[in-house]
Amino acid sequence: MCAERRRRLWRTAPPEPPPDPTAAADLALLRDLVHSLTRAERAEEAFQFALDRTCPVVGASFGSVFLLDGASELMTLVAEHRWPERWRPWLGDMRVRVGFGPSGEAVSERRIIEVPDVFADPGLEDWQEVATELGFSALVSLPLVLPQGVAGAVTFYFAEAGSRTSRVRDLLRAVADVMAAMAGQEALRERLRHAEAALELHEQRLEGAPRNADSGQTLE
Repeated sequence: MCAERRRRLWRTAPPEPPPDPTAAADLALLRDLVHSLTRAERAEEAFQFALDRTCPVVGASFGSVFLLDGASELMTLVAEHRWPERWRPWLGDMRVRVGFGPSGEAVSERRIIEVPDVFADPGLEDWQEVATELGFSALVSLPLVLPQGVAGAVTFYFAEAGSRTSRVRDLLRAVADVMAAMAGQEALRERLRHAEAALELHEQRLEGAPRNADSGQTLE
């Protein structure tokens, strides 16, 4: 009897663990971002959607996306999520120089810059005043890396100090990869717009040129 019972227990499959709700939320986020990559008409729309979806999932108080302005060493703010209201009048004029600050360092060094506690790092004394005014204690800045270079950076700001979990880090890396694809797609669109404009100009010149063979007229 005991042997038969042991055989039955051996044949019984162990119960499956309950699904991880955070994993489902992460997958849903990445699915939405990829969808926006294919549907958004402008990169700024895709970046804004990405920030608005990602910040609540990873627990960020607010976030920002900076893109390089052509060949300049300055980056322009192209999307932001829930920046304090008193800063909004100046957001359009905000610029970040490559190599300066977390976003600038992420671009120049092409690596993730994570600051678990702004107020615990003596080297970030200048940022401590900004952090106090904006209300964040930690941040993570990730470069938007393309095959041909770096397009910019996305930075997430957190009210609570501390290192991010491995799950959040992995998710932020994946989000940055999708955002980099968004930037690359916009660069391709810009090249296509220039090509179409050049083609249109060329056609206009051809249409305006005299047609000697067709009209039989001779130019003086």
